Amino acid sequence: MLTRLNVARQPIMNRQDTVLGYEFFYRDHEGKCSIDDPRHATSSVLVNLLNQIGTASSFGDTLAFINTDGPLLLTDIIRTLPKEKIIFELSSSIRHTAQIHEAIRYYHSIGYRFALDDASLNPQYLKDFGPIFPYMEFAKFDVTQTDIEQFDAIVNPYENMTLIAYKVEFVEILEAYTQLGFDYFQGYYFAKSHLITHSRIDPRYMDVLSLFSLLQTDVSITEIYDMFKRESALSLQLIQFLISTHPEYIHSAVSVKEMIERMGKNALTQWLLLIIYSKSGISSSDTANQYSAYAQERVVSMLRLLHLASPNPSEQLIEETRLVALFSILEKLMKIPLENSLQDLNPSEAVKDALMIQTGLIGRIYAAVLKLEEGEPDTAALLLKPYGVTVDQLT
Repeated sequence: MLTRLNVARQPIMNRQDTVLGYEFFYRDHEGKCSIDDPRHATSSVLVNLLNQIGTASSFGDTLAFINTDGPLLLTDIIRTLPKEKIIFELSSSIRHTAQIHEAIRYYHSIGYRFALDDASLNPQYLKDFGPIFPYMEFAKFDVTQTDIEQFDAIVNPYENMTLIAYKVEFVEILEAYTQLGFDYFQGYYFAKSHLITHSRIDPRYMDVLSLFSLLQTDVSITEIYDMFKRESALSLQLIQFLISTHPEYIHSAVSVKEMIERMGKNALTQWLLLIIYSKSGISSSDTANQYSAYAQERVVSMLRLLHLASPNPSEQLIEETRLVALFSILEKLMKIPLENSLQDLNPSEAVKDALMIQTGLIGRIYAAVLKLEEGEPDTAALLLKPYGVTVDQLT
């Protein structure tokens, strides 16, 4: 049963130690770099950063450099990702086809940003990659594989790109590449890669597949939302993803259903495809990890108490209670300070008051659930006594 995810990052900075961004590296559940499928590795890094850790915690106001395989560029997944925050690194092993070159040209035209990883002055490399040079913003050179004398031997074809030297370990290398016009550096001389670990909140993989299949039909938003109501881990990943990529979709939303409506079926389909590629989820043979189970239990418990305290509650009250349950988990498991998430989300006053000062019916329910989780049913019953709930009902 996996309860933690791993991703590694290493800063890219200038000589004044100003961080341009971080390169993120795939790591498996043991913290090892064992890649057998580049698309899986790229998707896993993106899901971990955008759905679970969040951009604010992982790279903040800087850039994220993500290694990207060619086939991913041929999907619409890229369009769901934040163009201002992510730099897609193209490795030297990428397949050069007319389709991939056209995809790069198109994404560049609508504002997406690219870097060449393992850039080279080798004639064959320049021939293969030359057609996409106009769309590249950065070029990264491995100093252990680059002959710097070549820069003086030919006209520099990278003059319109920002140059980054990586695997820099010694000051002499730093000085040499500075003289060549390199602006940014990456390597042990500045900082080693750092392993980030984080709580895993995974949906059931079969539910993700079922929802993806459902979206291939003429399904209604209500039917889509019904699946999200049954799978709180998926709702949490969606909220975190939207905070990371499209906060306007969640601002003042009264329910996860409204977030889905704003996002649209096509973007939702591509987001699910990213999860499928990442193989992130609980298979039928797995037991839900403790965090995913905890998230589901928090939502179920609060809705149960709502129906005890308010028989036949309105749909609005049910949705506000569900949001309070989900937002409270964002703080506890996804390490998002409540004040920050409320500023981004801007929910109703009832939801804000319930979360911040635990007032009103939903606030009392939230406070009671916290006491039940601490093993204090008597205190929980006191909190809900004005609504006719007894300790016998809670136990």
